[in-house]
Amino acid sequence: MKRPMGMVCAAVVCALLGLQAGVGGASAQVRGEPLTAATAAGAGTELPQVSGVAPENTADSAARAATAGAGAARGPRHDYNRDGRSDMVSWYDYSEGQDALHTFAAGPDGSLSAPITGWDAAEGNYWAEHMKYVTGDFNGDGTGDVAAFYGYDDGRVSLFTWLGKGDGTFGTRLTSWTADPGNWTFDAITAEAGDFDGDGRDDIAAWYDYRNGDDKLFTFLARPDGGFASPFSSFARTEADGWEVGRMKFATGDYDGDGRDDLGVLYGYASGTVTLMSFTGLPGGGFAEPVRGWESATGWTFSRATVHSGDFDGDGRDSIAAWYDYADGHDALIGFDFDATGRFGNRREILNRPAGWYERSRMKIVTGDYNGDGRDDLATLYGYTDLRSGTVKTITFTAQADGTLTGDLHGWETDKDWAFDRMRPIERHSQGLPICPTIFGHGGYPTAVNGYERDQIRQPNHPRGLAQHKSWGAGGVEADLQLTRDGTKAVMWHNQSTRGLTGPYAKYANTLWWATGTDQLKGRTIDRGPYKGETVYTFREWLDSARSQNMAAFVELKEEAGQSLLNKDASIRATAWNEVIAPIKDRIADQQIMIYTKTENAELKAELEKRIEAAGLGVTLKNHPRWVDGIGWEEPAPAASGNYATWLNRLSRYGLPTTSVPMATTWPKELKSWLSGRCV
Repeated sequence: MKRPMGMVCAAVVCALLGLQAGVGGASAQVRGEPLTAATAAGAGTELPQVSGVAPENTADSAARAATAGAGAARGPRHDYNRDGRSDMVSWYDYSEGQDALHTFAAGPDGSLSAPITGWDAAEGNYWAEHMKYVTGDFNGDGTGDVAAFYGYDDGRVSLFTWLGKGDGTFGTRLTSWTADPGNWTFDAITAEAGDFDGDGRDDIAAWYDYRNGDDKLFTFLARPDGGFASPFSSFARTEADGWEVGRMKFATGDYDGDGRDDLGVLYGYASGTVTLMSFTGLPGGGFAEPVRGWESATGWTFSRATVHSGDFDGDGRDSIAAWYDYADGHDALIGFDFDATGRFGNRREILNRPAGWYERSRMKIVTGDYNGDGRDDLATLYGYTDLRSGTVKTITFTAQADGTLTGDLHGWETDKDWAFDRMRPIERHSQGLPICPTIFGHGGYPTAVNGYERDQIRQPNHPRGLAQHKSWGAGGVEADLQLTRDGTKAVMWHNQSTRGLTGPYAKYANTLWWATGTDQLKGRTIDRGPYKGETVYTFREWLDSARSQNMAAFVELKEEAGQSLLNKDASIRATAWNEVIAPIKDRIADQQIMIYTKTENAELKAELEKRIEAAGLGVTLKNHPRWVDGIGWEEPAPAASGNYATWLNRLSRYGLPTTSVPMATTWPKELKSWLSGRCV
C-alpha cells in the first residue's frame, strides 16, 4: 500500500504536500491483528546484533537431525487449492491503501485463470514496501502458504504466516517471531523458503548482511502450526571472502535429491566473472560450505540474468535456470544440472524467444508444475507497454519430457482495474536487490505561493548545472526549453519572466528577441543563487554540453512556448517547431534525448506528440523518468528525509532486477546516498 503520514493524513495536509492519497509518512505499522503470545516469547532471542556477531544456537545439529523426518514425497509447490497443480499467488498493493492476496489457479493445460481474492486487509494495515515475501508449505498439510518478514519504522522485525485453506484462500495472519528494535535490520535480510531439514515442512533461510563484510545464514525452522521457531545461525562467512549480497541472486531447490532443499546462488564478481555456487542442506537445517560450479569470465552480464529453480525434466531433482535478457533483444532460459561432485554444470538452452517477443522488465516469473504432469514449468505475469499498454496477462511456459520449455500459453488477461506495477507474485526465493535507477536531477523551484519570489535559479539549464548534477551521481537532468519571440530561437530558461536574470525586467521572456534590441536575452546572466554569473544558452548549445558530459537530456517544453508553437501564423509555427525538432533530430543518433510538456496545456501536448512522431523521433516520447519525490521544494531546501518513505515506495514498485529504471528527483545527491545498500 501507499502509506499515509503516520497513518493519519488529513486531506488538506496531503494536498499541501502534493502527495497522492496515502503517500509519504514517517510511521509504518500493522494494525487490526494484535501480536500473539508466541511473538512476545520469541522477541529478542538469538538475534543478529547489527554491531557484532550473532550468538550461535545452542541446539545440537545432530539432535535436530534425529527429530527431523527423512523427507516426504512432495506434491507440486505452491498448490493453493489442492488439485495437484501449482498455482500463483500475488500480493496486490492498492493505491487507495488496502492490500490483498490474489490466487491465480492453474488449469489442466497449465494456463492460469482469473484471480480470486484469497485474503484482504483494510486501508492502513500494511505497507507493502516493508515486506519480504516467500511461499511454501509451512505446516506440511500439502497446501501452499505465504510468509513475510515485516519491518517496522521503530526497528522491530516480525515474521508472519498466512496459511492456505485449500480452496485458494488464506487464513488470518499468524505472527510467530518478532525481533526487538536494534537486533535485526530489515534491509539486511534476504529471504528464501525450502524444506531445509527434510521434515516435510518448508522453512525459511535468511541471508543476513552485517554491512561490515561478514555475512550469515539464519534458518527459521517451521513449526507444525505453520509458524517459525527462533532462528539459529546455519552458515557463516567472514570479510575475507569479500562477498556482497547485492551481487548474489538466490534460488532454492533439492538439487542433490536427498529430500532436503539447498541454496543455489548466481554470483557476479566485480571483475565481470559470473559463477554458480551451491550450498547443500544439512540434516539439522544448516548449510554446507559452498561449492563453485559453472563459471563464465566473459559473455555474461550479471544484471541481465534472473535465477529460477525447478524440476523441469521430472527426474526428482531440481535444476537451476537463468533467464537471460540478451543485448540484441532476444531471451533465453539457460538450464544447469547438479552433478555428483556437488557442482552446477551441463549448461544448456531450454527456452529461446526471438527479439521483440518479450521485454524482461515486464515479466514477473514464478516456477511451478502448473499442468500437474510432474515437471516444473515457468509462469509469468506480463505487463504490456506497446499499443496494448495497461494490459496484464498470464503466460505459461510448459516443460517437456527432455526438460526444455515451450508453450507461450496465454491465460487470464485484463486491460482495466489492474496495475502491473502493484502486483507482486510470490516465489519460494527472492529476486535480490533491484538494479540501481538512473538518477535524473532537477533544479528545485519553490512550490508554495509566489514561489518565483524565492526562486534561486537552481535549474541545470547550463554546463555548470550539468556538471554539478553529474558530480552528485545523476546520469541525466530535467531542464527547461523556452522559445524567444515568434519562435526564432530555442533557449534554456525556466521562468515565465526574466526574473533572476540581469538586464531589463520583462514579464514574459517569450516577448523578447534572442539577439535583437536592448532587452535581448543573449548575454544575460543569472543574478542569484548557486549558478550566479552563468548565462542563458541556446537549446543546441545545451544539448551539446549534455552530450560532452555524457548526460541524458530530459527536456520540458515550457507552456509559454505555445505563444509561437501554436501561433495562428503558419510561418511562425514552422520556425518555432523547427527550433524544437531540428536540434533533436541532428543529435538523436548518438545522444539520449527525451521531451515532454506538462498536461495542463492539452493542445500543446497533442501537437508536440504529433510533430515528434511525424519527424521519426517517437523514441523521445518513451521511457521517461518517474518522478519519485514525496515533498515539494522550498527555500531554504527541506530535509531530504521527507522523501525517504516515497523513495522506498517507488524503488520497491518500479525497481527491476535486470534494468536500470530512470527516476527523477530534486535531491539527486541525497537520493544517490540513500540508495546505497538498497540496489546494485
